[in-house]
Amino acid sequence: MNRNQLHDQNLKFVLQQIFNNHPTSRIEISHQLHLNKSTVSSLYNTLMADGYLTELGLGEASTAGGRKPTLVEINQNYGYTLTFDLGYRHLHALATRLDGHVWQYDRIETKDQSIHEMVDRIKQYITDTQSADTSSHGLLGICFSIHGIVMDNKVVTSPFIDMDGIDLEQTFTEAYHVPVVLENEANLSAVYERDFNGARNLNSAVTISIHRGIGAGVILHRDLFRGEHGDAGEIGRTVASLQFDDDGKTRPIHAEDICSEDAIIQQVEQRKQLSNLDRGDIVRLYQDGDAETVKIMRTFVMGISSLIYNTMRTLDPDAFFINSPLVEELPDLLTDIRVAYRKLSENDDRGIELTNNARLATVLGGCSLITHRVLNLNGYELNFDRPNAEATEI
Repeated sequence: MNRNQLHDQNLKFVLQQIFNNHPTSRIEISHQLHLNKSTVSSLYNTLMADGYLTELGLGEASTAGGRKPTLVEINQNYGYTLTFDLGYRHLHALATRLDGHVWQYDRIETKDQSIHEMVDRIKQYITDTQSADTSSHGLLGICFSIHGIVMDNKVVTSPFIDMDGIDLEQTFTEAYHVPVVLENEANLSAVYERDFNGARNLNSAVTISIHRGIGAGVILHRDLFRGEHGDAGEIGRTVASLQFDDDGKTRPIHAEDICSEDAIIQQVEQRKQLSNLDRGDIVRLYQDGDAETVKIMRTFVMGISSLIYNTMRTLDPDAFFINSPLVEELPDLLTDIRVAYRKLSENDDRGIELTNNARLATVLGGCSLITHRVLNLNGYELNFDRPNAEATEI
């Protein structure tokens, strides 16, 4: 490693330390990184001159006495990033400051809108945030959460939204001249668990995202595992059974045909001869003890516990997280899934936890991804503060 490379690496280490240990001081950074004080001061001055840092005043002197250290943290007012989750029914929009703290969150109705209408709505949202922004550098980067397969920053498949040839990276890079990152929504849920939530101290974890379809975000050795073609984690497409048609042909039944939220709604509608049900209706029917709904939810429990079991046998992670608004509203289902999984696994005791505040998991995961990119810290671990409920109210 030459001198310039070493300087750049140490600069990133100092920035990482300040991000992860706010507030901190030069002397503390020197101790943590085992770098001499003059080196740290030079790197610190570079970051300060670039506007990334803000000084907070003097901290406490050490027990040995001496000068009080100057405390420092990431400059919130440097700029902001945006993450958009392109859901089937809603567009979730999250604006975060450079230090990862939430500026604003909005959920926008987009059901039955084309991708072109959604792009126009996103551009209007960006215009609105730019008008309200008072930071020194403004918009720094954009992340898109995609309910489909993403590879090389392009949407490969999008089963719920027809992309109609729209290249999101090209469209928004040309419009705003900032980095634009695309990622699968289940992968972003896994990043959220690693950087904000329950998997901070785990080496590997799998987040199972249950929405209109089913996907898994896989963290192995602290890194996001996408596979060679972006297909890793597409567990909803695994074959659960085969159906034989009258003409003797076989048709695969996929896991998400049985266990996704949409599949559950369709099954209840068929059994009860109803239409236009939503998640809230399923919750009410289940809580009222409706026999058909309870039976369907038992099948859901067995299906999800089987997916977890099969994934455990394949990847052997430290823990599982379930990102499901339906399970969040019916927490007894989590208990049932744990019981069913332990029966299948002969009492394996690894954790199966519920993702807290599931509606924000993907956009917060996107916040982490785009913040890493903006700070040029890809591959460096950053720990984010999980926002409180008040910061993310609609």
